[in-house]
Amino acid sequence: MELNVGLICAPELPETICRELIKPLSTYCQDHVDGKYEWTLDIMVDPLTGAVEDSKEIFNEAHKIANQQNWDYTICVTDLLLFDKKKIILADLNKDLNIALLSLPAFGAPPMKNRTFKMIKQIVYELHHQNLNASHIKETATHQMKQKLRLSPIKRMEGAEETNVTRYSVVPKINGKVRAILGMTYANRPWAVIASFKPIIAVAFATGAYVLIFPTLWELSIHYNLLRLVAITFVAIISMIIWMIVSHHLWEKRTKKGKTKMKKLYNTTTLVTLTVAVLAYYIVLLAIFSIAIIFFVPPDLFESLTEIEKDVTLISFLRLSWLATSIATLAGSIGASTESTELIRNIAYGYRQNRRYNEVKERNVQDD
Repeated sequence: MELNVGLICAPELPETICRELIKPLSTYCQDHVDGKYEWTLDIMVDPLTGAVEDSKEIFNEAHKIANQQNWDYTICVTDLLLFDKKKIILADLNKDLNIALLSLPAFGAPPMKNRTFKMIKQIVYELHHQNLNASHIKETATHQMKQKLRLSPIKRMEGAEETNVTRYSVVPKINGKVRAILGMTYANRPWAVIASFKPIIAVAFATGAYVLIFPTLWELSIHYNLLRLVAITFVAIISMIIWMIVSHHLWEKRTKKGKTKMKKLYNTTTLVTLTVAVLAYYIVLLAIFSIAIIFFVPPDLFESLTEIEKDVTLISFLRLSWLATSIATLAGSIGASTESTELIRNIAYGYRQNRRYNEVKERNVQDD
């Protein structure tokens, strides 16, 4: 006897995670869910799961796909947030349809894959054994999910919205929002943005190297105190973040009254993602300047071109590279506007959602 499990996942991160989990999930089902059956798992990538925030619409579409594919159980994995009023939804299980919907951002930052795997295991077990004693299932599920998400306890509720839906939500609300922002930031893949910074780093380094020719910067590095150096760093990083947001139109504007909550989360996530990316960029640039200055600037030259009153040490070189990095970052922020708009704007949740929504519309038109 055979049981078929289908995973319908949104493009990008959900697809990546699902493909990595397909083999261990198959082994788990065979060894721990029900060994009487031969379990087969399939993956389908569908932009609908990443473009629609209404779980009912996703359930309806998933039900059609499940019937076409002859799946016994279906799990939809989305990278969009789902809400129950102000609570963050982790997963919805429709036991009449044998379909579950799982929201990746609710799992927070890494190890997201590990948490997702544990949740999917719980979902498959619960769907397959739903005819067992309900109180036993609830007690086991609640205990297991507390173990899996200790920092954000999970509330399990039967009959959410409809009598056939079991819902897992993150409590308390503030924990859910923090976890959601971290999860959305991870789904945005800041490392993809960092990879595009190579031309910016080249421009910034060239600018910094040119500025270092003049002894004025060397003098400033001596006389600036720590607070002033930190302030310049802060201004440089904030300037680059703002310039990228403005030049690539990353800030979500209010359009519909009901979407205000999502717009705030989208904008917060974009801001956090850019902050992580720019901080990483700054650290890389600082390392390059530090190596260059330590190797190519003799201590005697530093003393002769400045009014330093003590011996030149490693700290002296690091202060100079720190200041040069900040100045170069200010120049590099302008170069950030020349980067690929498609790549940079992909970190904006609303943009990615709208793009997938348009893909779904085009697909529907072609089907008609």
